[in-house]
Amino acid sequence: MKIGVAGLGLMGSAMANRLLRTGFDLAVYNRSKTKAEKFEGRAKIVDTPAGLANHCDLIFTVVTDFDALGEILTGDQGISSLGRSDLIVADASTISPSQSQSCAAVLRERGVEMLGMPVMGGPLAAETGELVPIVSGSKAAFEKSRTIIEALGKKIFYLGDKDGAANAVKLALNLNIALVASAVSEGITLVRGAGIDPSIFIQILNSTYFKTGLSEKKGPKMASGEFEPSFHLKNMLKDLELATSTALAEKITLPQTALAQQIFRAANNSGYSEMDYTAVCAFLAKINGMKT
Repeated sequence: MKIGVAGLGLMGSAMANRLLRTGFDLAVYNRSKTKAEKFEGRAKIVDTPAGLANHCDLIFTVVTDFDALGEILTGDQGISSLGRSDLIVADASTISPSQSQSCAAVLRERGVEMLGMPVMGGPLAAETGELVPIVSGSKAAFEKSRTIIEALGKKIFYLGDKDGAANAVKLALNLNIALVASAVSEGITLVRGAGIDPSIFIQILNSTYFKTGLSEKKGPKMASGEFEPSFHLKNMLKDLELATSTALAEKITLPQTALAQQIFRAANNSGYSEMDYTAVCAFLAKINGMKT
């Protein structure tokens, strides 16, 4: 199968690199051509999403939000504009279940099958093929794409043919990450306020049953004020907003998530949007008059 990647941000670029290293014939598209030029000589660069559809059998879309995805899928020069009935789109963007359902329905009307395929893991996991893809949609399309998806991550969860199911699970996972980041940040803030080196708190936390992958990998950086982004704070805010809006639509309450949304929004509006999502720790230090 000829493969395409639309969207070459941190995650999309990492996924594209992984697919190239595992030997796939790859074409790439990005709205900003500068990012696509990094693949010159290694992949076919196309000027429009329709160009991907013309060249590829399977296209991974990895973009920031629903508006960007809609333009790529159904715009004038979108993937669906060619009306190819044998094309599969696997969308790795983090959007809401209802948004994914809407996209899948529109594409299906135009003869294109869409899988919701959000992933867990950052760009490093993508580069090494250690993502955890969460997939929902057509069983036949999934089986046809499975070998390629396995190049990105061996542990794949297929949730069935219900459109949007994978997106609901992805939002549930991301809200957990945000809450853990908030909890570790508040722990750091408390010990810092008590005049104790927060790195000691992280060392002790990581020596207990209550450690997490976040506290082990990002905790030391949070304690020392390092927030190089692997996932931008502004994108975590977007995901929390999607989680709360999805909860509202389903008539359920997520009080901790709603509070985290407000904290991340305040951090985003205070100059931390382009930093790693764990920079909520620096925001808490700032509002408490502390130096990081």
